[in-house]
Amino acid sequence: MNRSIMSVASVLALCVSLAACGGRAGQDGTPKEFTYWSMWKQGELQQKVLKATFDEFTAKTGIKVNIQWAGRQVLQQVTPRLNAGNPPDLVDSGSDALEATLGPINGLQGLADVYNSPVDGEKDKVAAVIPASLVEPYKTEDRQPWIVPYITGGSTIWFNGKIDPQLTADPPKTWDDLIAALDRLKAAGRTPVVLDGDIKGYEGLWLVWALLRAGGVGTLKKAALDKTGAAFDDTAWPAAVGAIEKLVKGGYFPAGFSGTKFPAQQSAWADQSSKTDIWLMGTWAPSETTASLTKAGKDPKELIEYRSFPFPSITANDKGAGVMETSMIGFGIPAKARHTEAAKRFLTFFMNRERLARMTTEAETMVPRTDIKAPEPLTDFAAEYKSATAYAEITDGVSAAAARWNSDIWEPMVGEFFEGRYDTASFIKTLKQKTIAFHQNGG
Repeated sequence: MNRSIMSVASVLALCVSLAACGGRAGQDGTPKEFTYWSMWKQGELQQKVLKATFDEFTAKTGIKVNIQWAGRQVLQQVTPRLNAGNPPDLVDSGSDALEATLGPINGLQGLADVYNSPVDGEKDKVAAVIPASLVEPYKTEDRQPWIVPYITGGSTIWFNGKIDPQLTADPPKTWDDLIAALDRLKAAGRTPVVLDGDIKGYEGLWLVWALLRAGGVGTLKKAALDKTGAAFDDTAWPAAVGAIEKLVKGGYFPAGFSGTKFPAQQSAWADQSSKTDIWLMGTWAPSETTASLTKAGKDPKELIEYRSFPFPSITANDKGAGVMETSMIGFGIPAKARHTEAAKRFLTFFMNRERLARMTTEAETMVPRTDIKAPEPLTDFAAEYKSATAYAEITDGVSAAAARWNSDIWEPMVGEFFEGRYDTASFIKTLKQKTIAFHQNGG
């Protein structure tokens, strides 16, 4: 992605008139307002933290922020505005979504100047408080980071320590251990595994993780991009898919899970109306379920002790034994944005330790600064994250590198697999055939 950085001089050129900037410019030439479109909706914990921070920013700088709380489909709204030449000045989303949606159209500016600027109120530069390895995959062609992350995390297997103390004492380490634990829970009248089947990405997470364990980072991505289909012949595929087939056929999911609508099952896990136990989900799980319980007038601390354990090994010789799946949410500045200097000033403002820490204390999420302690519900995950020997992008990178294959081939087949339409051999065979055809047809 080849982006251009808008300099102060170019911003001044745009701001010759009030019409160009939508407001007055300060003495330093910084526009006195900018527009931000958010992936969050009003009422979410992250939205509340951001809103308070923007209010503080305006109070301290005099820069007005025009905010649209657009929700998860925010980037679909940004693209047409970008094409028309009037995008918002700041947008946020998952790193994979930003890469997949705006990357192919050179839709994000490089932010080297932000990383080389000091954090507001601190001596260190932004580059010193955000680990370089975290943003290494997300750079322009001229090697500038195009994202400033403010939430980091990944996915892991969650459970409630108040309900399942045995999982705390002896978490499953192998796939056989996990199946044995699920059988024990099922025999006790429980429905062991949480799953909302309408979100195929949540179903697919089980397969992605099994492939990461058995084959290592890039196993799924390599197969998605292989025009010959030969990557599907890797022995990791039958090992991983075979493990998940046992899960699908074991009767561990809630009845009718494939027809339920998110967040029905996760909410039922939170208040235990479903008598479910384990849940493969991202690190947003505690904040989402805390919000749902609070909205229902219940005290999350009385009902849930958030615990987690790493995805178990698939084989005795897993290539991905120390792999950790990571994801992040961050800010980007769209190409053609007009008020970039004001937006960049906010980025250095928000990276301040005390301000960013509110995402942990008030929204129960992890942040990229290593000097900010993870929130208590993510203690187990933080230990898992710290001990990882390798890191994989969310969905092993296919949602960005092979977005159409992911949506047109992978996710539909995952849904059919979880409905029991395939066994291991037929799933791999059909997926291989469809992938070859996909590339032959210009995919």
